[in-house]
Amino acid sequence: MATALSTTPTIPGTARIPSPSQRDAKLWKTASEFETLFLENMFGHMTSGLGGEGPLAAEGTGGQIWRDMLTKEYASGISKAGGVGIASNIYNELLKIQGGAHASR
Repeated sequence: MATALSTTPTIPGTARIPSPSQRDAKLWKTASEFETLFLENMFGHMTSGLGGEGPLAAEGTGGQIWRDMLTKEYASGISKAGGVGIASNIYNELLKIQGGAHASR
């Protein structure tokens, strides 16, 4: 099947600059992923020293893998439910940085 060619002219050097809405969506995704990673790391440290009975206290490789998967799911769930506010702050700072970068060009 033949694909129609775009008749919209492009200015050299501008093809790689995303539109503001695309840039903002990428920034938000990056900020959200960072918050998830931060929460995952924090929960990992919180559960690393657990001892005693139960699945979080299981010794050995299996217990560690299970704890890692559980903390990843906790972090992902909290981020999807609105997070703890880290993503919005990072997003705003990234917008400021990119705004300054575009203004200096």
